[in-house]
Formats: sequence, C-alpha cells, structure tokens
Amino acid sequence: MARAAAVESVQFGGQYFAPPRPLPVRFALGILKFSKAKPMGAFGAFVLILIVFVGLFSPWIATDNLITQDKDAILQSPSAAHWFGTDENGRDLFSRIVFGCQVTALVGLGTVLLVTMLSLLVGVTSGYFGGKLDFLVQRFVDIWLSFPAIFLILTLLAVLNVRPGTTGFFGLGRGPDFGPDPNGGDWFWNTFPRTTIVILALGLVLAGGASRVVRGAVLSTKASPYIEAATVIGATPLRIILRHVLPNILATVIVLSTLYLGTAILAEATISFLGVGITNFPTWGQMLSGQVRLHAEKHLYLPLFPGVAIFLAVFGFNMLGDALRDVLDPRLRGSR
Repeated sequence: MARAAAVESVQFGGQYFAPPRPLPVRFALGILKFSKAKPMGAFGAFVLILIVFVGLFSPWIATDNLITQDKDAILQSPSAAHWFGTDENGRDLFSRIVFGCQVTALVGLGTVLLVTMLSLLVGVTSGYFGGKLDFLVQRFVDIWLSFPAIFLILTLLAVLNVRPGTTGFFGLGRGPDFGPDPNGGDWFWNTFPRTTIVILALGLVLAGGASRVVRGAVLSTKASPYIEAATVIGATPLRIILRHVLPNILATVIVLSTLYLGTAILAEATISFLGVGITNFPTWGQMLSGQVRLHAEKHLYLPLFPGVAIFLAVFGFNMLGDALRDVLDPRLRGSR
C-alpha cells in the first residue's frame, strides 16, 4: 500500500504531494468551476458555441435550402413540417434562421478581431509613448467618435459597397478576384466574402471607443514600478510593451472583446433591417424588415423567432463579458 501511495504522489521534503492533473482534466474542472460560479456567463459561452456550431453545419441542420419557395405553403404557422412557420414567399423560417447563424458568427467574431487589433494598435501606441503623439491620436479619436455611429456605418457601407458582378479581394469589391466564391454554395466559407464589407465598416466604427479603454489600461500599467524598473535597466519600448504591458492588459482586452461581440451583432441586425447590410443571404435583421412588418399583426411568429434569436445572442454575450470581467479583474473577483 505504501508503494501504491508513492506511485500516486511525489515525495518532496519528506512530504507527499499529488502530481499535477492532466491538462484536459484541469480544463474540464475549470469549466465546471466557472459554470458553478457564473451560471449566466456559462450560458453566454454556450450561446456563442451553439451559434458557431450551427453556422458551421447549417447546410446539414437546416430542413430546407436557401432557394426553395413553396407557393402552397405561404404564411403557414409553425407545424411539424415547418417548425418556425413560413414567410410570405413560402420559405422555411427555421432554415433561414439556421443559415443566419453563419452571418452572426462571421460578423460577430470578425468584427471583434478587427476591433481588438485596431484598438491595441491605437491604444497601446498612444498610451505608452504619450506626449504629442498621444495628443494628436486622441484628437483624431475625438473627431471619429463625434460622428453618430449609425451614420458612420451607413457612410462606410455606401463607400465600400461592392459593385454588381464583382467580388474583389475576399469580397472587398476591389483588387484581384481572390478568395472564396460567394456564389459557390451555402457553406460557411462561401458566406465569408458576403460579410467582409460589414465587418470592415463595423470594425472601423467600434475601434474608436475600444481604443480609449485600452489606452486607459495602458496608462494604469505604465505607472507601475516594474515598468520603471524595466526602463532603467535598458529594456527597449518594444520589449516592455510585449513582455509587460500587453500581458497585463490582456484581461481588459478579453472582456472588451466579449462585450463588443454583442454590440457587433446588434449593429449588423440594425443595418440589415434598414436594407443596407447583407442583402443576398438570410440574416436575422433582414427577417424583421420588408413584408414582415405588414404581416406581423396576423402572423406573430414572423418577427418573434428572429427577434428571440437576436435577443438570446446579445444577452448571452453580454452575460459572458460580465462574468469574464468578474473573473479576470482581481478587484471584482469574489465580489459576486
């Protein structure tokens, strides 16, 4: 029995210590601990994973394809044949919501990635170097934020709009035709070039406010004694930024990215509702516009299911961001 105990533990200084658990076990235990401590945050993470999963496998999950129109099934209520009912063209609403997950996942994650990169570039550069550079950059950000967000998004979409019959570089409508063909099918990869313009517009608009938050985190970190010590011993600014500043603002960046995920999805739904976003593919915002407003009074399910999808996505991502803030911010850890 003593030999068995020795095998299961490690002796150090006359005491036995259990060996570290395998990484998959620690990861699973961490998820369980997070779910128990922050159930709403776990719900948000589940919503994010579900949307990405459904978007990836939407051609197999959907009960109908994108082009099917059954004129004998126009405006049918939810049933076994059509779980969410049909629209004014006889198209299956459940299938369209499933395909809409592609746009939601691509626009949400793509916008967050672009916002993160731009906000880090602007916020870290402005906050760390300071002086005249900080003054000039922040005045430019002030001008950028002074425009109404929806006006700026609509303007960028109009300027960057793809000309009919062109695809360009990854759907930008300019440069060489390179990247997936948006007319090549209804798979996740073929949907990406349809969302490029929207991702670029939303990313440029949302990055201004995010850069202010990143700059504040950089200024707080820059005032720490270890930054001064690194400067005294001769560390270069690039090394200080990479080894000391970025790791210490990472928690703020993660929380900010999660919160902007819900903002990006809501903004995409708004511009799709206005008819200037993605018009050649089903989106949740698009399903609330057009003829739906005329039929909604007698057919409540038409706006109900897309509206619930938008609500659950935005609510879940906000709850995930709030939970990550409580977990990653040591000042809030254990407060709730």
